Order: sequence, then structure tokens, then C-alpha cells
Amino acid sequence: MAELKLCLCSSSDLLVLCFLLLGVHVHHATAISFNYNSFSSGDFREEDDAMVTDGRIELVGDEAGGRARGRVLYKQAAQLWDGVKGETASFTTSFNFSIQSLPGRSSTPGHGMTFFVAPYMPEMPQESYDGCLGLFDEKHVPESGTTAISANASGSASFVAVEFDTHRDAWDPSSRHIGVDVNNVDSRGNFRILPEGSLVDAGVISSTVNYDNATARLNVVLRVSGAEYALGATVDFRSLLPEQVALGFSAATGDAFGSSHTLLSWSFHSTLPTRNGTPLPSTSPSSTKKATLQLRAGVAAAAVLVLLLAVAVAVLLRRASRRNRQPDDKDMLAGDMTPDSLDADGDEFGSSTGPRPIPYASLAAATRNFAEEGKLGQGGSGSVYRGHMKELGGRDVAVKVFLRGASLEGRKEYRSEVTIISRLRHRNFVQLIGWCHGRRRLLLVYELVHNGSLDGYLYSNSKNDVLTWQVR
Repeated sequence: MAELKLCLCSSSDLLVLCFLLLGVHVHHATAISFNYNSFSSGDFREEDDAMVTDGRIELVGDEAGGRARGRVLYKQAAQLWDGVKGETASFTTSFNFSIQSLPGRSSTPGHGMTFFVAPYMPEMPQESYDGCLGLFDEKHVPESGTTAISANASGSASFVAVEFDTHRDAWDPSSRHIGVDVNNVDSRGNFRILPEGSLVDAGVISSTVNYDNATARLNVVLRVSGAEYALGATVDFRSLLPEQVALGFSAATGDAFGSSHTLLSWSFHSTLPTRNGTPLPSTSPSSTKKATLQLRAGVAAAAVLVLLLAVAVAVLLRRASRRNRQPDDKDMLAGDMTPDSLDADGDEFGSSTGPRPIPYASLAAATRNFAEEGKLGQGGSGSVYRGHMKELGGRDVAVKVFLRGASLEGRKEYRSEVTIISRLRHRNFVQLIGWCHGRRRLLLVYELVHNGSLDGYLYSNSKNDVLTWQVR
């Protein structure tokens, strides 16, 4: 995990950072919506004989020999219903497609294609050729002489589909029809018979499928060869499929009957936002209750996280505010003790003719890091060290280090001494050369007087060191 370092620059910077962090973790759910006039393989899962090629989707192309079936699924999950909110999606999907006969291979077209909705991601049966349309398991197909399909698909193989059928199987009403299939390829009354010459070699065919959550009606409109056909059926998606579903198309052919099935364009728009997270595997009441509890636990955890983040931000803002009121390492004077503010007061800080600022590193080097053997003395306000400064032409200096440099009292003493001595010009006063306030210390640089301290002569016990009145 990459390390994240925070710089406490200001409260506004911290607020911006906070919102950025929240932006990383808070995701706004949006309803699924797309419109493809040309397809890219990165957005779809191709199964079996289906493939994305030249901007179109070949569910079963003319290169497929013998029995073939193909499926393609949109990779993003769609929210079909939401058990927590108690809402079901309304959606509209439109697509253009073509079904072409293969004269060199089969005299009779077959078998058809579907638009389907299934669990995300579905586990469709492999043996789903011919009239099973790539969705339904062939083991459920009736034996010869039987027209009804008694078994239904279930679990992860469940589906609701709109079929465009081009071959009459035992359970079909005709060789050309559209139908609504629920876990079965037998439309069971939900079909519309089409003219015999429609669907195959009819050019570009258009269809729109609309679902209304208020009425639970699934309405299909087919436009082919200048004619329009409609079909409607009642479908309770909530009882048939899980909350999150996959959207896709399928097609199948057989040994004796074949066609190419091509998807040319596709759009889909839903009204229900897709929730983040793992889709629920079941639609039973117990699983819905479990999902509700999990969601509540997740919301509670998120609330605690936001609260902790708010506390952390408050602490950081408080520390930043304190730090902004404290002197930094480069300027221990702070506030009205900065050179700029002292210049405004008319004293000698920053003057081009008076004392000048001297870097702390230069003073440390001149005094050999304030070595004890170079200490000249100590008074009530600080200690004085001998130094030799190459920057001043090899001049010897006396560096005074204030004992209470970081305190308000020490800064006042420092300011008073600089202000007064900088204005004095007399041959009997030592000269103030420079000043430094860095590393949490206050320092003054004077010229070095080599004949010792005045008090050594005034209060010496040796008669030889006593100054006469004239010298005094």
C-alpha cells in the first residue's frame, strides 16, 4: 500500500483533502444506460461461437459449421429490482439485427435468436443447440411425438427472453414468430405469428422491448420489411430473477437448419440505479432479509467511518491552527518580532548600514558549534562565545546566545538590546555587527574586545590590574 503523507499547511487545504478522500470512497449509484452503434469486445463477454468483429456482433456467423450456438453478454450488471428500497426497474431497450440464410449450407433457415435477461453472470447449459436458441437445456426437450416442454430452467440458468424464431419445432406455433419466454423456449401463449417470408433475408430488422414496473407488462415491437408487429405479456421479474442481472443475446442453429445471426446496434436505459457490491444469488425471502441486514450493517459501518474521519479532521485542523500561531524554525520571532515588522517600527533590523542578519550555520561554524572552550562568559540574559568569521574577512567576534530565546521574555530582551545598541555610535561602545534568530535560538554578534572584561579591572584583587583614575 502506498504511503500517504499529509502536510498541515492550512485549514482550507485540510478541508480540500478531506473532501478528496471522501470522493475516493463514496460512490454514487447510477442507472445503467448505453447506446452502441459499433461494438467493442472489451465491453462484452463472448461465449461459444459468438464474437465481436468489425463493430458488429456475430452471434452465429456464416463460418460456423453444423450445430452452433453463441451468446454475448454486457459485462456490467443491471439492477432489476431493489429489495431494500422496494423498487423495481422500468427499462427500454432497442436493437437492430439481421438474419441471413446460408444457401450453400442449408435450404431451410434456423433456428433463431433472443434478447434475454438472466442472473449476473448466468451459467447457461452447453447443450442448447437447435430450437433451444442457446438458452435452454436440450435434456428438457420432449421426445418425438410430444409437443409440450414440462421442465423449466432454474437457478443460475434462469432467464426471461424475447425470441425471434425462424424454424418450427414441436412446441412452436409457426416457423416465423416472436414470443416471450420465461425459463422455457415454449412461449406458452405469449407469441405473435409473423408472415412466412419475414425475419430471414429481410435486411435490417428493428425491435424495441419496454418493461413498465407499474403494470409489470413487457411490450415488444418488431419492425421488419416496412411492417410493425406488437406483442405484450405480464412478467413479474421480481419473482423470477435476482436483483442484479445480466443482459445479452443468444442464437442457435442445427445440423440441418442454419442461418447467420448478427447484432448491428443496441441501446438500453433503466430507471433503477445499480448498487455497488456482490449481486445476491437468490430471490427468496430469507436471502432478501439477509441482504437487508447486510446493507444496514454496511451503512452503520460507513457512518462510523465518516464520524471517525470527521474527528480526525477536527484534530488536524486544531493542530494546524496551533502550528500557524507558533514560530517556525526559520523565524523564531513570529508576529511583531519579524524583521519586516521591526523595520516598520524604525529600528535597525534589516538596515543596510547597521547590523545585518547572519545565518545560524555561519555562527555555528565560527564558534565551532559553540564549543565550551570558546565560551567567554555568561550573564543573566545569556552566554557569550568567541568566534572567527571568514565571511567578515577573518574578523574575531563575540556571539551572545540568549538563554530564554524561545520565551516571550527572551524575545523582548533581544529586541530591546538590538534596538538600543544599533542606534548608539561611540568609540567606547562595542559595535553590534549582526543578529540571528533561527533554530529556536536568538543570537547577537558583536566585535570582540581582546583586553578582557571591564569588571575584571574594576574588581580585581591584584594591585597590578587596578586602573588609575586617568585610565578610568
